[in-house]
Amino acid sequence: MKVVEDVTVEPRKWATPISINPSRRPSLKEDSEQLIRRLLVSGDMRPGQLYSANSLASQLGISNSPVREAMLSLSAEGLLEPVRNRGFRVVEMTPKDRQEVYDLRRLIEVEAVRRAASRHLTKDEANTLTELAHHALDLLPDTPGGDLIPYLDADNDFHCYLVGLIGNTRWSDMVRILRDQSRINGAYRHLGHQERDRASAEEHIDIAHAVIRGDAVLAADLMVRHLDYARPQS
Repeated sequence: MKVVEDVTVEPRKWATPISINPSRRPSLKEDSEQLIRRLLVSGDMRPGQLYSANSLASQLGISNSPVREAMLSLSAEGLLEPVRNRGFRVVEMTPKDRQEVYDLRRLIEVEAVRRAASRHLTKDEANTLTELAHHALDLLPDTPGGDLIPYLDADNDFHCYLVGLIGNTRWSDMVRILRDQSRINGAYRHLGHQERDRASAEEHIDIAHAVIRGDAVLAADLMVRHLDYARPQS
């Protein structure tokens, strides 16, 4: 595989610019991580290619340290691979990798939803879950071929909040990492069929309603069907 050093990424492709506040370093690192994650999801940072923290920081217009910290965090999640004295290589997810991630998500996300529906949600939790479901639907592109990244961000917010309702931090972290691994290398570029995408987004609302009503069986069944969009493409 050919490795290209200091590959340039194009900020104009980023769907929703993030306001980076250099006066608060934790936010700077977190925002840098979010920006890089979006580049990985969109496929603008390509698998097998090498990116230096210095070069990427220069393009972002911020200091090297928070970018390097962000890239190290993403390496720990299996999205980047540190290459000694050279930078970070984008991990390439093979078909086997993607199938493994999908199988694990089927196991742990469905069970998490079942458990969330088995407990009584507070009014605030129910409202937040419903709002996140509708927000994702609202962010679907209005035209074919539109930018799906804002929707994918909102989709992730919904799923992570839903799993977070069971109150198990390690479980939530595992789901978040698996979801990120399933999304890198432009894995969702096969999306873009408006009717199918809208149907998938509307499933968030159905899942939220089932969880709020406490119907654990229905919520789990709906999540199984919903996760079909993450099934690896042959």
